[in-house]
Amino acid sequence: MTRGEAWLFHASNALVAASGLAYAWAAYLAEPEDPYAIVNHPLQPDLQHLHVLVAPLLVFAGGVVWRSHVAAKLRGNGTTRRTSGWTLLVALAPCAMSGYAIQVATEDSWRFAFVAVHLVTSALWIAGSLVHVLARRSERAAAQDAPLPSSTRG
Repeated sequence: MTRGEAWLFHASNALVAASGLAYAWAAYLAEPEDPYAIVNHPLQPDLQHLHVLVAPLLVFAGGVVWRSHVAAKLRGNGTTRRTSGWTLLVALAPCAMSGYAIQVATEDSWRFAFVAVHLVTSALWIAGSLVHVLARRSERAAAQDAPLPSSTRG
């Protein structure tokens, strides 16, 4: 994966995670000032729109990373596979598909089911992303601290 691809993925991931967490807070945790308010927080509609607008960027970045990173790992190019990577792989499709399904569901039962799937897979995605990135950084730090092999000259 190139630096540009990594930057695209991490930036879009941060935007989607931040907007999603902010929207979830506004929608589910904020207390409305007016008991007759339609939304719990005045920013709730804006946060929802932001999340819906930036989410396709992460889906695109996921496709880019799939080509350059995930496919190579699945083929087994000699490197270790991380559990966090598998978590991301398993969470990607249901998270994206449920996010789109929430927007078009008309029955409350289906909407509730899609929201539940989206919240669970989003939590898995965010946790998996953090673990995946932190594991890579700790590997890099360990590689920098490792002693260089001594060469023998005759």
